[in-house]
Parts: sequence; structure tokens; C-alpha cells
Amino acid sequence: MMYAVRALPDFAEVTQLVAAPRRRVPGELADGNGHMNVRHYLAILDDAEWTTFDAFDAGSAAAEAGTGGMFALEQLLTYRHEVLVGAEVQVHLRLLEHDGRMLHLVSYLVDHTHDRVAASMESLEAYVDHGTRRISPFPDRAVRELDRIVAAHAALDWRPELSGAIALPPRRSS
Repeated sequence: MMYAVRALPDFAEVTQLVAAPRRRVPGELADGNGHMNVRHYLAILDDAEWTTFDAFDAGSAAAEAGTGGMFALEQLLTYRHEVLVGAEVQVHLRLLEHDGRMLHLVSYLVDHTHDRVAASMESLEAYVDHGTRRISPFPDRAVRELDRIVAAHAALDWRPELSGAIALPPRRSS
């Protein structure tokens, strides 16, 4: 039986997106194969999401202040290329849609040393109020920034290939 392989966008497409700071892969992230161990892909992608969420009051600063933060609900991580120790990497995020409480996005791990997309992580994230420990509306600033970025990303001339398994839940009727 043949399985379809989901295609990743190319380097030029992904580098148009919102980006976290670049970093070099240190030796302590390597495994016995001499490349970055798979568990560190998730950590780097997750760290970049937190950095991006900080820009609109929904990241680590809000979490540390005890007001709220983003919680991962679903994730699908796809590996395409190994990342070697010493490679310069950066995460770029494509924000797909939000409903005022949850965000559907794809984060791409880019290997700038080899000019290629090494991995992607499709995610569904929710803003959680730390007082109630419940999914809650995004802060007002977050909604404005999400609206702006989602619209800009929707206007790009390429579409991300999605799993079809992750999406915002249907709206409940009142």
C-alpha cells in the first residue's frame, strides 16, 4: 500500500512568515546518530510559539504573571530533513484561523544552513485563564494582532498542506 507524503512549502515561502529569533543547534541536542534528537524539534517549535505569543500578551509573560497562557490541544509533527549540530535554525509560524479563544497554526522549523524546511508542526492552541483553568477569550490585544496576522497570511499566494485532522471546533449555537 502506498501512502501519500504531505508536501511542505519551500524555503522561500516559509521565510515570508512571522519568525522567532534564529539559533544554532548545540551539541547537547544531538543523539547517537549525530543529528538533533526528535524531542528537541518539539522544544524548539514550542519555544518559538511562546516567543510569538508574547508579542500579543498571550505567551510566557502572561503565564508567569498568572493571568493566562496558551495551551496545546492537538499537534502533528512532521519531519522532512535531519538537522545537524551547528546548523542555524529558525521557526516561522503561519497563523491559519482563530475563533477568539483557540488558534489553528502551522510552525515550520527552517534550517538556514541548508536553506530548507526541516519540519512542521500543525497545532491547535487555546488561551486558558489561569484563575479558572478554563479556555477563555484571548486578551483584546491578542485578538487584534491575530486578526491582522491571519489576514496577512491568508493573502499569501501559497497554501499550507494540512493534515485534515486538526481544526477549530464548530461553533456552538446559543
